[in-house]
Amino acid sequence: MVRTILAGAFAAALVAAPVQAQDNVRDIVGGIAREYLQQEQDRAAFSQAQNTNTLSAYQSYLRQFPNGMYAAQARDRVERLGGATSRPETPSAADTASLTAQQRLEIQRRLNALGYETNGVDGSFGPGTRRAIALWQRDRNYSQTGALNAAQANEILRGTTSGSRTDSADSARGPAQVEAALNLSRQQRSAVQAGLTRRGFDTRGVDGVFGQGTRNAIAAWQRANDESVTGYLTGAQAERLIAR
Repeated sequence: MVRTILAGAFAAALVAAPVQAQDNVRDIVGGIAREYLQQEQDRAAFSQAQNTNTLSAYQSYLRQFPNGMYAAQARDRVERLGGATSRPETPSAADTASLTAQQRLEIQRRLNALGYETNGVDGSFGPGTRRAIALWQRDRNYSQTGALNAAQANEILRGTTSGSRTDSADSARGPAQVEAALNLSRQQRSAVQAGLTRRGFDTRGVDGVFGQGTRNAIAAWQRANDESVTGYLTGAQAERLIAR
């Protein structure tokens, strides 16, 4: 029902908006849809933990959603069932105290370029940025605190797609090996597909799976941009496609 309402609102907004405003409308509606999906995933995971009602089930929920809507209830159940639980670090201004305003803006830009939507680039680390940081941490097997330590901030500020190599190193590898070394997450692959679609190269779906439709779209985009036509991405190409 909610999905139907969102779809209707999206269609109505596009019809009403002038052409130059339609991208903004898509971003707004897309943000609402993502927020709803995350809430539904959180709710479903906690419901499953409740149905199982075991220590390991609640601990599994907390690993997935350390700052979720039901995290406090899950920790209470873990403690009642005799397990130990640690409270995640509360995101605060502490992790940005040593960062300049320009560095905070750059971190948000780079997170967006890597496919982690911050819901704005304003130098303020609000809920959208905290969620993006937590997802970035998850994909690198860091503790999902939503707060950056100095090493993590520097890693993001270096500004390379995870696992990317320099051009000189890439030249010694085949195109498929270069792309495989990027170690793109499914979310990043979906962002690449969305970027191709926005540019008019149909991937035949945005699902995070690089099938033949996506390979053809990558090749067509490379050809249109005077790149070597391989159907596989380099780190620089992935960043260009993910960036809005």
